[in-house]
Amino acid sequence: MSLKARLVLAAAYVLTVVIVGLAVPLAVFIQRYYIKQFEASVLTNATLLAARINDDLPAASADPGVSSPARSAIAQISELSARETGLNGIRFVITDRDGRVIADTEHQATVGENYATPQRPEFATVFDKPGGDVYLQTRHSKELGEDLIVAGVPVVHFRAAIGAVRATQPVGEVRRQVVQAWFLLGLIGTIVLAVGLGLAYVLASTVTRPLRDLETVAEDLEAGDLQARARPHGPKEMMALAESFNSMATALASNIIAQQDFVANASHQLRTPLTGMRLRLEAIEGEGGFAGEQAAKAEAELDRLASLVQDLLRIARATTLEEATGRTVEASARATDAVSRWSGPAVDAGKTLVLEGAGRGAVWADPADLDHVLDNLIENAIRYAPPGARIGVSSGSRNGRVFLRVHDDGPGIPPEERDRVFERFYRGSSGKQSGPGTGLGLAIVFELVRRWDGDVRIEDGAGSGFEASFPAIPTVP
Repeated sequence: MSLKARLVLAAAYVLTVVIVGLAVPLAVFIQRYYIKQFEASVLTNATLLAARINDDLPAASADPGVSSPARSAIAQISELSARETGLNGIRFVITDRDGRVIADTEHQATVGENYATPQRPEFATVFDKPGGDVYLQTRHSKELGEDLIVAGVPVVHFRAAIGAVRATQPVGEVRRQVVQAWFLLGLIGTIVLAVGLGLAYVLASTVTRPLRDLETVAEDLEAGDLQARARPHGPKEMMALAESFNSMATALASNIIAQQDFVANASHQLRTPLTGMRLRLEAIEGEGGFAGEQAAKAEAELDRLASLVQDLLRIARATTLEEATGRTVEASARATDAVSRWSGPAVDAGKTLVLEGAGRGAVWADPADLDHVLDNLIENAIRYAPPGARIGVSSGSRNGRVFLRVHDDGPGIPPEERDRVFERFYRGSSGKQSGPGTGLGLAIVFELVRRWDGDVRIEDGAGSGFEASFPAIPTVP
């Protein structure tokens, strides 16, 4: 996961915790506020209605079952009050002191019906005191199958409770309002979270942009652009890092340029004295005698020195950061040519070199580098395999990669030495027994293969087997 993603996720976590920590208590407060406000509205409207009918209720209570102007006035006032409340579903029931119905805005209760039953405890509360008392509670109605806000207030006339107004309101309406408020709260929280994440993304970009630029410069430097330098910008710490990187790149470039100059000049500078020494030693050897014998031995050591110098130059070129010149190379052609080059030396060494397979596969590389890889692997097999050994060379492709393989049926490499065979100057037990050598052959193979994004491995099983693989590139049929 990228640094930018980590910073944005961290900001998202903090914002989520803060928003949830604020939204949950606020949502609970909103729910309680709406319910209390709704209850207060129902109670207030019931109280206002009781005040409006207190003068007509004594006449209407004389005989609730008989139609009278007072009862008609109370019914009209009750229905008008229900409409004026603006509450959808509110119901007013007016009773006298004995609990008999005077009026019902929903016309569900019969006038004169005893409405103060034990199932309606609000009437007992209202008439508990001479001057009356107020009842307010939310409870479940079995008849309606939902919760109701129930308010009961006394109708007071000359300081005496002569009747009651019962107001009921389903809580479904208030719950719908609560849900709407919660939805709005959630929408606000989502917007805040989105804005916060946007700001976090912008801030994370300002932090990570210098790192991305530094990464790009590092990749350019790795690819061989020794003049690539980072532009110090961004936070103070990033600017200090860029300046340190530039100092390191300058020192590295100086060392690499010095190495490139050495690689370019060493071959020419060393070839001349080595050639002169060889000519003089050959002259001394031609004279015979003890001096001639010593000259022959010195000439053998000179050959070893020349081989060591050549290997050192090759491994220096393979590890340099200068841009290598590559092209599309057919692996089978390199394997075939390598077998042709080394068939004679293999026969002279008493071994058999065969082309086991020439599967096609194209790679992007320098043909000379692939030839050096095969030459070193085949030469090692000829040197270390026992007399009569069979050495096989093959090429092919699998899983999007192209391989070059050299295998012999000799004793193989001891398991304890396999992790070190690609180290420079490491020869192992077999190398020490086979005579003089530089110990750089497999190190050169490793560096040349890695130069073209390849990989080289030692095969498991009997004998010694090495396989170098490279990314395959499509070929035109």
